[in-house]
This record gives sequence, C-alpha cells and structure tokens, in this order.
Amino acid sequence: MCRKLALQDLEKQSVKVTLKTKITVGSESEAYELITFGTKFQKNSSFYLQYAEESEAGKIQTTVKNKDNEILLLRNGAVKMRQLFREGETTNGHYESMYGMLPLLTKTKSAHHQWNDMTKEGRFDISYRMQMQGAEPGQYELTLTYKEEA
Repeated sequence: MCRKLALQDLEKQSVKVTLKTKITVGSESEAYELITFGTKFQKNSSFYLQYAEESEAGKIQTTVKNKDNEILLLRNGAVKMRQLFREGETTNGHYESMYGMLPLLTKTKSAHHQWNDMTKEGRFDISYRMQMQGAEPGQYELTLTYKEEA
C-alpha cells in the first residue's frame, strides 16, 4: 500500500534566513532586512523554505516554493499574500490584510534559486515590478539567503 507523504512527514532541515528587500518607487528607495529562522525541505520535485516573521499587524508564516521555472511566495497569518514569479512573465496575485483584499500584478524580470551543497547555503534572487490596485508600480529586488544550522 502506498501512502502519500504529508509535509510534516518530510525531513526538514533548520536554517537561518536573511531576507533583504529593496523597493524603489519613482526616485525614492527603501531597503529592509529581516533575520529569522525556519526550515527547508524537498517534496517530490518542489523545494520549500518556511519561516515566520513579525510585523506591526502580527505574526506571518511565509512559505517559498520553487518548482521548475517558478517561485511561489505564500504568506499566512496577519497578512495573506499569494505571489507567483515566472521570469519574463506577468502574473496575478493578491494581498489580504485587515483592510480587505487587493489584487497584485507582478512582472518578473528575473527569478533564480541556487543551492551550494558544500557550504549548505542557498539563495533566491528575485527582481520584479509590482502594482497593487492601480497604484504606481514599484521595482522590487528581493534576496533571500538561507544556511543550514549545525
């Protein structure tokens, strides 16, 4: 008998996560950095990175899923968000907070994931333009690095 593996049954590896975000709207730029801890694991042909972050609104659980040529960013908790990155494509997503749900339009310039088995480090590099409900689009540079904890 074959039993399907649930996410909690998979071998998870603890990682230290560093998220760097640079947002440029017009001539204004802002940069953010978050350091937190999470887990990484593989399920079939998909790679997952999960971590928690705290915001003014409360706790947010983030899952980054990498499969084939796409990266999916899911946030749940105080903020719910679904954003899909496919290099050279425009995709739809949504952002939901206590104020309601807003549609997102994401045009991905580049989206890469790499893993170094020697150093046990990985990184996501995503560059995209995002527009939320008709507002002026912003240019986003997202670098998400993670390293296995000893």
